[in-house]
Amino acid sequence: LGVGASGWILQFTGFDAKQDIQTPEAIFWIRILLSGIPVIGLVLALVAILRFPLTEARMLQIRGKLEATRGTV
Repeated sequence: LGVGASGWILQFTGFDAKQDIQTPEAIFWIRILLSGIPVIGLVLALVAILRFPLTEARMLQIRGKLEATRGTV
């Protein structure tokens, strides 16, 4: 996903492959977007993990269900 989006990000920033030197604005936006988007994704993933209710009792319940189904596989 990240590799595919890189082309769109470069197009959005004003990157021109024909130029030897890119404009300062293009370099700024490339840096912001290519570093900011993964950070936003990481924050969203951390929020999702923190909101997932996984207590020790719940883990034991899940383990019991898994062990019960393994015998039938």
